[in-house]
Amino acid sequence: MPAMKPAQMERSLEDIDLNVLVQKGIKGLIVNWNNTVRNKRSRSYSIQLQAWLKRASDHHELKVIIVTNSEQSDEANVLNTFFPILFSAGKPRKAPFLKALDILGTEAYQTAVIGNGILTDLWGGNRLGMYTIFVSPPWTSPPMLGAAKWALVKLLNR
Repeated sequence: MPAMKPAQMERSLEDIDLNVLVQKGIKGLIVNWNNTVRNKRSRSYSIQLQAWLKRASDHHELKVIIVTNSEQSDEANVLNTFFPILFSAGKPRKAPFLKALDILGTEAYQTAVIGNGILTDLWGGNRLGMYTIFVSPPWTSPPMLGAAKWALVKLLNR
């Protein structure tokens, strides 16, 4: 797979079919924080996204970790009671992905990386052989950046 080509594209976490991931043999999820779980503009995350993450963990038995290049925050600490979070991770370096795999207890081929970063998430996950999912929610900040990323990733998927 090309370095920045995702295996899958969705508009948000909620559009990802967890049953399909399980059928593909995925056992762990490495999820980005900013503009994937959290709306960077409003500096919050929705109850629906928290519910999706919990459903992935509780009902589909997927192990979940949030890996972010952002610094620790109070809002993220709320999720930290449910899922481990690696702050100031340094993606796309291999080290944070390998540390996440170690915490999840999964192999690279059993793990999906979900995020909106072409370099940080897609390239970081692809070069280790992970299943990558590009998401670009409509509330991505700034909106033009989200639209440009979506168009570029769509072009890469041709």
